[in-house]
Amino acid sequence: MNKLVCGMVVDEDIYDKYNFDKEAGGRRKYTLCGQERSLDAIEFYAGSADYAKKSPEMVAEAKKIAERIQKEIKQYYAAKDGRKEHVAMKHETFGEYLVDLQEIHAKVAPERIQLKEKWDAAQKRWQEGQREYKYDEHSLAVAKVRYLDAQEEYKNSVRELQSRTEKEIQAVQAEYEKHVTDFYSANGNRLDDAIVRLLNSGIKLTDAEIDNMVNQNKSNPTMLRLISDHCDKQGIGDDITRTYGVLARKAGSDEREAFKTVAGMVKNAVSDEEITSNVWSKPDSHFKKLSDEQIGAISTFLVRPEASYAAE
Repeated sequence: MNKLVCGMVVDEDIYDKYNFDKEAGGRRKYTLCGQERSLDAIEFYAGSADYAKKSPEMVAEAKKIAERIQKEIKQYYAAKDGRKEHVAMKHETFGEYLVDLQEIHAKVAPERIQLKEKWDAAQKRWQEGQREYKYDEHSLAVAKVRYLDAQEEYKNSVRELQSRTEKEIQAVQAEYEKHVTDFYSANGNRLDDAIVRLLNSGIKLTDAEIDNMVNQNKSNPTMLRLISDHCDKQGIGDDITRTYGVLARKAGSDEREAFKTVAGMVKNAVSDEEITSNVWSKPDSHFKKLSDEQIGAISTFLVRPEASYAAE
């Protein structure tokens, strides 16, 4: 399980499937902008920042081919009994789930503002009615009933908005938790056989060799834990190895805290506390800045799933 296809670790059979055409007896070809290209070429163009400027259409088409192959591989491993190396997830990176929360905020915050504006208008009408119908008990009573009805409608509408927002957040959180748990859980199918054999060979490895193993597995907590454990037992390795081992064992606590922070700000935007909702629902609130900061921070975590073919 140490071969790569479009950035994904696969077994040899899957590697051969996408790289070789047994019937033709040669490299498998893919049509890219009307020309036949090998998978190596497809991967090169899909990840090339230079060609993204020179030939954006070619890069875009290469990415589509690579993404289709990635989807097929994920489905294959997710469906194969006893093999869960790749589980189909909603997103590739954790930051994208926080973007989902931003989208929820962008939808519910204006709605909360509209409810408050409607309530403010009802309060203004009641104040005017108290002056206008000061000596007309019947009209004053009618105006008060309308005011109380508006008040009840406002409270109910806020509660309904909060409930709807909470359900949408929970739906994103369920997908997020599944991804974080899967990413950090020890999984035997994610072991790099070549590195495992090397660690168990008895060869005295240098710090540079250990660092190279770590660099190859920054998106593989299972291997990071294994390498770190081996170094602890053998009394080898350096601060880099220990740092990655500690982060891999944290099992997503920082990622969960980031999600909790952004979700909390979304909930504040629809709060029934007027001051709180006013602060967090306004277009010029700090929500966008602070949530962007969380997304930026989570994208720099040393141990993280990486998006395929991100621009360099």
